[in-house]
Amino acid sequence: MNPGRLLFLLSICLVLFFSRAKSSSARIALYIQDTSRRDKKLVNFDTTKMDTALVVGEKLSAEEKMAEKQVAYKSIYFWGDTKNMVTLPHQGGLAINLNKLYNLLSRQGRASRRLQRQFEREFEQDKVLAQWNALSEAYTPLTGDSLIKFRIYYQPSYKWLRHSDHYDQIAYVQNNLKNYLDSVVIIHQRLSLPKLEILNP
Repeated sequence: MNPGRLLFLLSICLVLFFSRAKSSSARIALYIQDTSRRDKKLVNFDTTKMDTALVVGEKLSAEEKMAEKQVAYKSIYFWGDTKNMVTLPHQGGLAINLNKLYNLLSRQGRASRRLQRQFEREFEQDKVLAQWNALSEAYTPLTGDSLIKFRIYYQPSYKWLRHSDHYDQIAYVQNNLKNYLDSVVIIHQRLSLPKLEILNP
């Protein structure tokens, strides 16, 4: 078989493979270059250039990330479920769901609930970051490294953001911006990494 045709078929197979393997949250652009051809017309091309793949990800919201985790880790939510373990039937008596009782007492159930709590913390952190980044960008003149350090130093808690209204949040940003500008050198020193001193033996 002609090497050119073989390379063409191989490139088609790769494109089809990557088009099936890609997820819904990313796009893959594949550029293929034949590095084995030594044609006079291709003298100006760099034949040692590597094939490149460009992956462009789409940013997901906190709710979308949580929904993906609930689908991907469905068994975790099954093993960690202890809700409605004891019910009162209409005929009278007491009904206990043995699966949920096992989930409550088993090691696997405890580990599943621990992972669920971790997912909840990540969800809260994503919500805080999304809301806090939007607030700090809209109501401060800071840019670059100063904005990043301001966000890190004055990031509010999830509980406060959930219970405060928009005007309280704006006032929080403005008050902390004033404090930041008054003590910017101290804050940058606190957030900087410690310098390592290498001693010569």
